[in-house]
Amino acid sequence: MTLLSFGQLFDRGEYPGPALLGMLLAGIVAAGARRLGIGTGLTLLGSAAGLLWYVILIFQARHTFYGLPTMSSLAGLRRSVENAYEASLVDYAPVPVRPGYVMLTVAALWIATTLGEVATFRWRRPLIASAPCIGLFAFVSIVGTRTGTTLVVIVFLTALLSFWAVESSHRLRSWGRWVAGLGGRGSGEAAEVSSRLARRMGGACLAAALVAPAFLPALGDGLLSWRSGVAGEGGLFGVGGGGGEIDLLASLQPTLLNQSSQELFYVNATRPSYWRLESLTTFDGSTWRPLEGSTDEPASAGIATEGQPRLYNLQEQKFKIVSLEGESLPAAVQAVRVAVTNPVDSRSDEDTSYDFRTGSLEMRGGVVPNLEYEVTSFVPDITYKELRAARVGTADPIYQQTPGVSPEVAELLERWTGDERTPADKLLAIQSRLRQFFTYSTEVDPLASSDYLARFLLETRTGYCQQFAAAFALLARQLGFPARVSVGFLPGETTVSAPGRFIVRGTHAHSWPEVFFEGYGWVPFEPTPRDLAAPPIYTSPPVARFQANNPFSDIPGGRNGRNPQFLDGNQNVPTGGREVRRGAEPPNGAGLAQRYAWQETFANLVTGLLIVLFVTMLSIPLLKAMRTSLAYRSASGSNDAVGAAFRHFEREATDLAFARNPSESASAFARRMAAQYRVPKQSVTRLAGLYERAEYGPTALSENLAGEARRLAVALRNQLWSSATWWARLRRLFSPRGLVVR
Repeated sequence: MTLLSFGQLFDRGEYPGPALLGMLLAGIVAAGARRLGIGTGLTLLGSAAGLLWYVILIFQARHTFYGLPTMSSLAGLRRSVENAYEASLVDYAPVPVRPGYVMLTVAALWIATTLGEVATFRWRRPLIASAPCIGLFAFVSIVGTRTGTTLVVIVFLTALLSFWAVESSHRLRSWGRWVAGLGGRGSGEAAEVSSRLARRMGGACLAAALVAPAFLPALGDGLLSWRSGVAGEGGLFGVGGGGGEIDLLASLQPTLLNQSSQELFYVNATRPSYWRLESLTTFDGSTWRPLEGSTDEPASAGIATEGQPRLYNLQEQKFKIVSLEGESLPAAVQAVRVAVTNPVDSRSDEDTSYDFRTGSLEMRGGVVPNLEYEVTSFVPDITYKELRAARVGTADPIYQQTPGVSPEVAELLERWTGDERTPADKLLAIQSRLRQFFTYSTEVDPLASSDYLARFLLETRTGYCQQFAAAFALLARQLGFPARVSVGFLPGETTVSAPGRFIVRGTHAHSWPEVFFEGYGWVPFEPTPRDLAAPPIYTSPPVARFQANNPFSDIPGGRNGRNPQFLDGNQNVPTGGREVRRGAEPPNGAGLAQRYAWQETFANLVTGLLIVLFVTMLSIPLLKAMRTSLAYRSASGSNDAVGAAFRHFEREATDLAFARNPSESASAFARRMAAQYRVPKQSVTRLAGLYERAEYGPTALSENLAGEARRLAVALRNQLWSSATWWARLRRLFSPRGLVVR
């Protein structure tokens, strides 16, 4: 039951295999040592050595010397434990089957099995025997998912109390009757025993009451705390109720979303755009964050942007805040001027500031309802053809920093982009793969991982805008391109009567990646396969129609009259740059799933054990039949043939009924067999008599008597088989014990 309870800790059911096999081996080692009369100390030492060999064989097989431990395998175990500890600081259940986690689970259950066997059969201490299992079960109940906890606890307590009841009953019977009667008469020894036991139980309960609060997660922080997949509170990218505050982080780690449909602000603009709040530059392996340190300067004196693009459109925007919260001001990339046109609550131009590194705008004191302001922005003016010919620009090295990716992700990236020639082609290939073969969903299970990128790209293939944008930017950096993630809003909704007025709601909250191109500045991409987030028009080959369902379609009459795209709303919108060729993933999302090395090792081990078991199961019946046949053929005379016949019957009786006692004569064994197992008394006693005459008689028996003995042995064997249970028949066929009986 303790093993099954770990299902609340792991997100896949592959951990029970090595744990169950380890428990079986631990039980065999402990029970075998007890049967051989080996002391407790040597038993525990041997069990520890067996545990070390087992975990090395499973989790460090590549570093063994023909299955024997080496120093490198020991170092690998230490690294696995260290990695598991580091991951445990951020992981929450259900966790992936990391080698360190599974190894610790195997070790814990191995130790629990060994101590349980020793404490039960050697020390006669059932409470000590069950203590490790109770501790493990309590730990899993605290840090696990708590799914079906009530039922699991009931079953565990039922099994535990049943074990205690059986052990207590057995021990009471071994003590004899010592409990005093109702009249108060009883031995003084019994009273002393019961009072001593009561004092121990009372002391244990008091100690548990004093120590438990330090561990219980409900009391303060505790040494153990409930782990949850909910990250943060409030905000449209977090959990909590409503509100118009946006979480200005983008994480690869799945969280729970609560996006409100309430109106946040209005925008009057000549063309749709992303309304950015903040750009994120640093990545810690899970989450993208803004640059540390403040470089905010007053925006009222004008904005001197860094890296002004040469090819751009000036876009004017007029914003009116409805219910947006926070200090960030939404604006199209990259703002060069801001002016408050309708001051509210003393908010004015003097309260606006900007970060010259990213162009992000802020309002000191926070935005308030009915606040109105105007923004002028540099918007990159680029076509699909120009994008493919553009060169990646030079930006601050921080925009290319990456913690590195796993070999599986690097292989996937090579498959996606290896055939592409230009930087834009590589980026468009990534965007195309993410949009075509991945799924957008706001209901993603918050499963923990130390490599969220690998889990997202290789396993789940499902996420929301934060994960798509974060993954795209990290892959772009892996290619050596300066990239960042921006957080803000999609263009919003328009009406036929007011096509230049955009209504932005909480459901339009969005994250997208941007890559720095020479001459164009930060160019947005759209890898999220979301209905509201069609890809920018410059990331698709030109078509001669307006894309009615693409908010990023150019308005007719753009720069030099280019890109007058019109597309009937019933047509399919192109979702990627170039045609998907080598390495395309199947639409059902099946792809390169991440598997740990120990899983393959254990699978090979189990396969080998099953083959050995299968061969053994076939060999035992054949060996038994061959031994019987060889015994008859090798008989040198009639007396030997009679002896072979009786031993044939004796082996069959041992497997199908019971064994002959060492001091029991053949005739006595025959009479006991006839009395207890319904075999013909005349036949069995006749065979026993012939055997005793052959063994102890002065003369040799005739060949006819030898033939009679063989016929009696076969008939008795058939009688035993027909009256035996199915379990006895299986034991007769496959038990190796019959091979060592004379």
